[in-house]
Amino acid sequence: MRLVVNGAEVEVDDRHAETPLLWILRDVLELRGTKFGCGAGFCAACTVLIDGRNTKSCQTASKRAVGKKIVTVEGVSGPVVEAVRDAWYRGNVVQCGYCQPGQTLAAAALLETDPSPDATTIRGWMNGNICRCGTYPRVERAIRDAATTLASGREPDQVTARPEPEVRALTEAEKSDPVHPYIRVRRDGTITVFASQTELGQGIHTGLATIVAEELDADVQSIQVVHGANGQVGDGDLYGNPLSGGFQITGASSSTRVYWLRYRQIAAQARSRLVAAAAAAWEVPESEITIESGVISHAQSGVSGMFAEFAERAERLSVADGIEPKDPRTYGLVGRDDLLRVDAPAKILGKTEFTIDVALPGLLTAVVLHPPRFGAIVASIDDSSALGEPGVKAVVPIQGGVAVVAETFADAQRALRSLGVVWEDENAERRSSEQLLDEHRRLVESNERAVVAVGVGDVADGLSRAKHVIDSIYELPYLAHAAMEPNNAVCSMRDDGVLEVWAGTESPRYTQMAAAGAAGIDEDKVHVHVTYAGGSFGLHSSAAHDPTWDAVEVARALNWQYPIRLQSSREEDFKTGHFRPIAVHRVRVGADHQGRLTAFHQQIAAAHTSPNLPFVGDVMVKDGVDFFTTTGAADHPYTFPNFKLEATKVDVGVPTMVWRSVGNSHTEFARESALDELALAASRDPVDLRRELLAASPRTLRALELAAEHASWGDPLPPGQARGVASSGFLGHSAQVAEVSLDERNRIRIERIIVAVDCGITVNPDLVRAQVEGGLVFALSAAAWGEVVLGEGGEILTQNFDRYPVMRMQSMPQIEVHLIESTEPPTGVGELSVPSAAPALTNAIAALTGTRIRRLPINNTIKVA
Repeated sequence: MRLVVNGAEVEVDDRHAETPLLWILRDVLELRGTKFGCGAGFCAACTVLIDGRNTKSCQTASKRAVGKKIVTVEGVSGPVVEAVRDAWYRGNVVQCGYCQPGQTLAAAALLETDPSPDATTIRGWMNGNICRCGTYPRVERAIRDAATTLASGREPDQVTARPEPEVRALTEAEKSDPVHPYIRVRRDGTITVFASQTELGQGIHTGLATIVAEELDADVQSIQVVHGANGQVGDGDLYGNPLSGGFQITGASSSTRVYWLRYRQIAAQARSRLVAAAAAAWEVPESEITIESGVISHAQSGVSGMFAEFAERAERLSVADGIEPKDPRTYGLVGRDDLLRVDAPAKILGKTEFTIDVALPGLLTAVVLHPPRFGAIVASIDDSSALGEPGVKAVVPIQGGVAVVAETFADAQRALRSLGVVWEDENAERRSSEQLLDEHRRLVESNERAVVAVGVGDVADGLSRAKHVIDSIYELPYLAHAAMEPNNAVCSMRDDGVLEVWAGTESPRYTQMAAAGAAGIDEDKVHVHVTYAGGSFGLHSSAAHDPTWDAVEVARALNWQYPIRLQSSREEDFKTGHFRPIAVHRVRVGADHQGRLTAFHQQIAAAHTSPNLPFVGDVMVKDGVDFFTTTGAADHPYTFPNFKLEATKVDVGVPTMVWRSVGNSHTEFARESALDELALAASRDPVDLRRELLAASPRTLRALELAAEHASWGDPLPPGQARGVASSGFLGHSAQVAEVSLDERNRIRIERIIVAVDCGITVNPDLVRAQVEGGLVFALSAAAWGEVVLGEGGEILTQNFDRYPVMRMQSMPQIEVHLIESTEPPTGVGELSVPSAAPALTNAIAALTGTRIRRLPINNTIKVA
């Protein structure tokens, strides 16, 4: 079978005639820019051009492409795609970047067809391409910008990606140096910065490059940021997260806070050494040395030089005492709105290496068939048909299920479907979602096992004195992270007994623990290579039975003969669980005759998630209360005169994990909904009620007032529209106003979201806005449609994006993000906008329709367009 790919004829074995083109490109032709997202045509991450048309390669049998021109992200060229890429880069579109090769190819095909598309055309054309990072507003804007460039005849700038610098393990001498593990000035003048935090799409590499360039007085374009595990972990003093117990982990939106504290100081020390090296070389006082954009100068003598000239001498110098970073008020790069993401070019061009792209000699692919119910185990296997499939090397029972090992993913997947497996369900979770919700509801209503998390004043007395009392139950379902890159990991055992692992992990330390546990070796024999991640949202935080564990277990069963890539299908990804827990809240809140709040009593029933996180769980669970369950409720920004928070742990057999914004994603929905219900009952304006309760939280109050101001709160909307509001003190200080309408089919249409944010000093304002936008899209997806369903007997029914809908381009509201200037230290923003989205939306729906949504997703009660 002969295919024409990127202008070249290639010969492919006829046995692959029915194989999806995606896997021919990736596993046979090694063109890995085209990405696997769902395998069923729902997400379009696998988009290629066939005879100029954007086509889902996962749904195209290779034989159907014979005689046609196939173009991938690696081979596409011409003025249209160059304009698209330029607009993508300049518009800071990219976040995790996993879906962006498919997005840019679809956009290029659109502009080839229609050089000046309107908003309706853009949204309709791009609606098939899912982005879990929520880059839709920027995608739409970039397409319009590319069309403008083409119409003007202006030559777009060519987007180019620099090769990744070589990263080797640190020597013991380098580890002991205060600068070398973090910043290295190369002999070619580039500066390599080793990031302690994983780039999951948040833009932390760009923030880090900005901070280092600022403190070094370097040219930001000279800086390259790489992941800092260096093939080894366990050096808590080096890459450990001081805000999360001192081990290496990216979570709790702590990245900016970590490098604000750490890298400013280290970069200041690196700068002082360069100054000292130049002063010694020129025999002049250090006080007379200046640096600007990477050029070191001595004005009095007229000499100057680049960093590279002094790097070697500087590395031999010790760091002087008393070196302090600059006063942020003197910064020139931090806070600039025109800095572009440092990781964007490679992601736009499809050159970024995600875990799915790791290539090793002799690498085989393993796909695991997991049980249909959580907790079921293998009773028997008939693998005769599977072993007879072409390309299959082995069938391996593992703790999590049954793995098929083959030359390509398509080979393994085909064999997996022919497996005959009988499952033992005796210890499986056999309750359906409805039965589990019933149990959560029973526990929160009976309060029989509740533990008091917070108690202030006398709630019973406050409620007894209230004229208006709200007593409501709020229910939230299991939610999947559903990152665009399905679960995966790669491992290879070296001849010296060192196990190497590649993973887009939030914690190299956790990955090391999982690999060592599965291999039965000491942790110091595991070297972890951190790859870019195609999203995470809390998912890649496991230290036990995760893709790394499964990959290592397979490789060990095969006596370490082959490097193994464990690659989940989307269906198997869902079947591994690690969902955000079901949560049921009961909230009783009262107000007096003047409408002033007298008491607030919140009860929560949910499974614990902290114990799934080593080290973290040790401090997050206290006296039977999991702070990851109560966060947002226990540390709310309001002043309640009488307040009581109770939590009940629910035991379930469904694996759970932290989810973007952790407990706040459900606790704030209950709280903000109850406050709105109280305002309505007491004839209070919802903003005024919150304003009164936020008197002691001036930064959150300012965010509320700014959001209300920009939403023209109080002014009438057009007929058939309404507003809702929610406030949050999560991470920073924020408030949202949602505006909704009903379309001609009586579906809810989200018209506009206005967000006001105080996140302290904003290192990269445009990237902050991008994270707020993305968090909103992520949260609105969950609020409107998100729900993982277990059927009768506990069978997992939700297994792909057809049963787990997420927001697409056509449903996008207008989003306005207003940043509040601040001189306070920066906070995280990757999760900041998530908790308030659902309550602001449901409060707006209640104002419009009179229907109060107390159970999510909304679409189960009233359809969302």
